[in-house]
Amino acid sequence: MHLEVSSFLRAQGVRRADPVLVAVSGGADSSALLQILVALGQRVGVAHVHHGLRGPEADADLEFVRARAHALGVPFLFARVNAAARDGRSPEARARALRYAALEELREQGDYRYIATAHHLDDQAETVLLRAIRGTGPVGLAGIAPRSADGRLLRPLLRIRREELRAYLRERGLPWRDDESNQDLAIPRNRLRAEVIPVLEAIHPVAVRKLGELTESAREAAMWMQDAVVPALERALEERDGGVWIDPAPLVSLAPALRMRALAELFVRRGLSERISGSHLERVARFFEWAESGKTLSLPQSMLLFCDRDRFWLGPEPGPRFPPSFSAVLRPPESLELPERDLRLTWRRVASRGSGLESLRVPGDPLSPLIVRSPLPGDRMRPSEKVRTVPLQDLFSAARWSRRARARAVVVEWAKEVVWVVGLARRQMEHSMGDSGWELVAEPLSSYPESC
Repeated sequence: MHLEVSSFLRAQGVRRADPVLVAVSGGADSSALLQILVALGQRVGVAHVHHGLRGPEADADLEFVRARAHALGVPFLFARVNAAARDGRSPEARARALRYAALEELREQGDYRYIATAHHLDDQAETVLLRAIRGTGPVGLAGIAPRSADGRLLRPLLRIRREELRAYLRERGLPWRDDESNQDLAIPRNRLRAEVIPVLEAIHPVAVRKLGELTESAREAAMWMQDAVVPALERALEERDGGVWIDPAPLVSLAPALRMRALAELFVRRGLSERISGSHLERVARFFEWAESGKTLSLPQSMLLFCDRDRFWLGPEPGPRFPPSFSAVLRPPESLELPERDLRLTWRRVASRGSGLESLRVPGDPLSPLIVRSPLPGDRMRPSEKVRTVPLQDLFSAARWSRRARARAVVVEWAKEVVWVVGLARRQMEHSMGDSGWELVAEPLSSYPESC
């Protein structure tokens, strides 16, 4: 067992002098991991997370782990979290998320390079089975990764059975604590462990090890798929308005299997992977294909998918948090930056030739300041002298502007009339001015030189 863990650490580039924070619950698995690392001469510290559950039993776990760290002469750190507070996730998922967040804080606090957890081969088999019955794909079958994507979280025991770890402790007369909640068969993982795994091993004595081998094959397939879908996701996603906007075009260009993988990766990034099943992915795929503008699809954890013409938004209910309405006075030669709308408005003297940029020309020195603002209910505009005024909403509809675009619309009002909707329509006034006067120029703020 020492050789297995030592080989894992070498393969991951972990040196004996690298400080490793060992997550120890007090149970047999984490107690064995701690003992093995100490025996190998690894530089370690102990971290324990008190979840605020199980009352005195959890308090006793904390003191047990503290005593073990003291007996081994290694540093001890602990944190308390409140896993009892409901937040829409399952109790197990909530406790896991809080635990990992607390461990990361302790790692930074103690200046450790790595965190090591005691996930073992039986945990791997149970995870694969749970994901399989939820309808997972190759990524789900990849199970628990030996190392996190950022490289800081290590799982050295994934090829070692649970019973081997207990035997290791018994041979050395070392204690551990049992968590009675692991006997609760209402928890799916516990029921798998107590009732399903024994049946599989009766059918095939090495069933658990074969499931572990399956995860390694699936992980290779998942890595290939990941390389294919990540570029498409990067092109498709834009963080904004309290969630993420999705351009479906890059995803539609993928083969069907890769498209489903891209959706699964999207939900991983949004923290929904534990609650999203294969049927959820199929519903989302159909929604992308058939949804009408304004429709929503409810998802676990009070999340929703919202269709806005050619874009989709994924985030928490009730929906996108669009930029608030605004109003500002703009006189020459002032400029105005609107970061939430990616827009910069700048006054310039009219040039004899056009600048090639979208602009509004006004004659001479305008006596009345221009008001730059969000559209208001009842706004109307006369696009030209020969056309009667029309509601802005009609112009938006005719141009098929999305709700997202309308929320970011910028209106310019002059002499109590709307004379310009940036990016949509403007009143023709150049005939009254020639080549004198000012022009208000609109440019994307993201492309404007930072030095200006």
